[in-house]
Amino acid sequence: MSYQNQSDKDHLDIIIGPPGQGKLIDSVHDYAEKHNMSIDEAWSECLRNTANNLMKPNENGFNSFTNLFTDVLGEEVYVEDYFLSHYFGAFSTNGMLMARIKNPEDRHKYTAPALNFQSKNLLDGEGNPIDIRKFDSIKREQIQYLITYLLDVSWAHVTISYGFVTMKK
Repeated sequence: MSYQNQSDKDHLDIIIGPPGQGKLIDSVHDYAEKHNMSIDEAWSECLRNTANNLMKPNENGFNSFTNLFTDVLGEEVYVEDYFLSHYFGAFSTNGMLMARIKNPEDRHKYTAPALNFQSKNLLDGEGNPIDIRKFDSIKREQIQYLITYLLDVSWAHVTISYGFVTMKK
């Protein structure tokens, strides 16, 4: 199978923790109340709106995700699209994997929204899908720090999946 055909299965997921700052937390609560939705739904909608804004071309003609991934990989990357998904019960509110928390009383389940970037939507300068394995553990860690800072969240976790194997940081 050519990589072109595999590229719709390979993806980079940025799993997002809860808001990190009081002002942002208050804003999410206000949004939830105003739109009669749960806090989790409001947080997901806030992230979707933020990601949609980051997908809009800026003054250099590229979107912010394109600039971020280009800087991290050190080569041209054009981000054409993303989708929002959720990890249910996989992470606690502090970013720990639930499976690693031995004491059940310490397991505070969190529905974690995730920004998913399929390889077919991460293109090189010639328009070919980027091999998702270029996002090694160091590059995924850089993305985690950048996303945590840019989105003002408590934590971020970045993982890649290719073939049928998931690589965790």
